[in-house]
Amino acid sequence: MIEATALNRDHKPELKDEAERILKRGGRIDSFRDYYNNGEPIGPQRVWLPNEELPGLAMSRSMGDKVAHSVGVTAEPET
Repeated sequence: MIEATALNRDHKPELKDEAERILKRGGRIDSFRDYYNNGEPIGPQRVWLPNEELPGLAMSRSMGDKVAHSVGVTAEPET
């Protein structure tokens, strides 16, 4: 029988350790908001600048995104 073993995990902003790093660096974690429907959340959690609607990155690790890196997104691999 063949069994798959995960070598890593999806790096999502809402994961406890990922969220701690982002919040410590001044980032904000939230979904897009539907302003036409009482601000209901739409889609996955994303990383935002504290007072702006960018970068809106739906992952907590990325290479080459200087704006996201300024609020705790990292390119450091995890395997």
